[in-house]
Amino acid sequence: MNDKIIVRNPYSDEIIGELSKPTIEEIHRAFVVANNFWKKEFKYYPAYRRAEILYKVANRIADNVEDLAISVAREGGKPLKDARVEVRRAINTVKMSADYCLNLSGEQIPMDNSAGTENHLAFTIKEPIGVVLAISAFNHPLNLICHQVATAIAAGNTVVLKPAEKTPLTARLITQYFYDAGLPNEALQFLPITGKETQEILGNDFIRYVSFIGNADIGWQIRRLVQPGVKIMLEHGGTAAAVLDSSANLDNAIQSIVRGSFYHSGQVCVSTQILYIHQNIYNAALKSLIEKVSKLITGDACSDKTDCGPLITPAVVERMKFLVEDAIQKEGKVLIGGTALPNNCFEPTLIDNLSTKMMIYNDEVFGPILGINSFDNINDILEKINNSKFAFQTAIYTQDIDFAMYYARNVEQKAVIINDSTAFRVDWMPFGGYKHSGYGTGGIKYVIEDMLENKLIVINNKYIK
Repeated sequence: MNDKIIVRNPYSDEIIGELSKPTIEEIHRAFVVANNFWKKEFKYYPAYRRAEILYKVANRIADNVEDLAISVAREGGKPLKDARVEVRRAINTVKMSADYCLNLSGEQIPMDNSAGTENHLAFTIKEPIGVVLAISAFNHPLNLICHQVATAIAAGNTVVLKPAEKTPLTARLITQYFYDAGLPNEALQFLPITGKETQEILGNDFIRYVSFIGNADIGWQIRRLVQPGVKIMLEHGGTAAAVLDSSANLDNAIQSIVRGSFYHSGQVCVSTQILYIHQNIYNAALKSLIEKVSKLITGDACSDKTDCGPLITPAVVERMKFLVEDAIQKEGKVLIGGTALPNNCFEPTLIDNLSTKMMIYNDEVFGPILGINSFDNINDILEKINNSKFAFQTAIYTQDIDFAMYYARNVEQKAVIINDSTAFRVDWMPFGGYKHSGYGTGGIKYVIEDMLENKLIVINNKYIK
C-alpha cells in the first residue's frame, strides 16, 4: 500500500504537502480509541465543556482567516475571495454548534391522556449516539469539516474524520485547532486514507453514525455496507434547475444565475446546471448572460482577481470536454466557452437548446457548464423537473408571488429559492436532498439532533388520590 497521500495544487500541479497514511492496524485502532473514550469519558462531558471547546475553535479560526483561505485556495482550487467567505462561514458553523449545544433539552410527555396511566410521569432526555464517521468532500474543505465535526462534538459524540483525498491539509489544520482548544485527541481521530480503504472499514462495529458528503454512487454503497441500525446522513448533488420568469428583475436575476452556476467553477452540489427562460425575455436574457459570463476571469485560485479557479483533477477537465461534445452532437449550441484551458481550467460555458437527451440534462455536471432552454407553460417545466431522479434545490426568479408559490408548492425538490440562486445556503438552514440527491437533512441543529437519541424515562408515582 502506498504509505503517503501526495497533495498537489490543482492549478500549478506542484506538490504542496504530503501526509503519512495510517496502517490497517492504526485505522482499526482509531475506532477502538474513539469508542472507548466515548464510553468511558466523552459521553459524560457536560454541555458547557463541549461548548467551551467549540467557542475556542471558532476564535482560532477567526484569528487565522487569511492562512486558512490560502490553504483552501491552494489545495482545493477555490478562488481566494470565495475561500475567505468559506472561512467566515466556518466560524459561524462552529460557534452556532456551541450555541445549540447549550440549549439541548428533552420534553415532558403527558401521561394522563387515558385512564390507568395518570399516576405516571414521563420525559425524554438527549443522549449522544457514539462514534461518528465523517467522510468529507474537497469542494468546501474547511466548512464541511466543521459541519461534520463541530456538530458531532456539540452532541457529545466522538469522531473519526476521513478528509477528501485532494484536500486533507486544511482538514489537518482544523483538526489541530480542535486539539489546541482542549479537545482530547481520542475524541477526534484524523484518518487521511483513500476511498477504497474507507470502503473496507464501513462495517466496523463501533460506527454509530456516518456523515457522508460526495458522489451518489458512493453514498448509496455506504448505506449497504454499514452495520444494521447505523444512522446515515448522505449529501450528494443534483441537476439544479432555475426558472427565469418574464416578470423577473432581469439584471438582478442574471447576476444571481451567473454566480450560482460558476461559483467554484460549478463544483458545488447545488450549482445551477439548468436554466429555463420565459420565451418573452429569452433573447434579452441570453444577451445579458453572455455579457456577464464573458467577464468572468478564469485562472489561479490564489489570485484575488480570479472568479473561476481550476477543476480539481485533469480527469474532470476531460469530462467537461466530453459533456460539451455530447451536447453539440445532440443539437446543443455553445454560446460561449466550451474549451479546456491550461492548468486544469475550463471556460465558463453556456449551451443553448438544452434537451432531455443530453448528459448535461440527466447527470450532475459538477463543473462550469450551464444548459439553457426557453419555456412558455410552467407546467411543462414542472413535469421535467419532477421526473428527474434528483431532488435538492431549485430556484425561481419572478415578481409574481402567486406564480412563485405555485411553482414552490408543485415542484418536487427539497428546497425552493425565490429570487436567489439554487446555490443559496446559510449554515443554519435545513439542507439536503432526496431521491438520488441524498438522505437526511443537513444544517447545524438538524444534524446535532440527528446525532442524538431521545431516551424515554417513565416514573410510576402515585400523586393522585
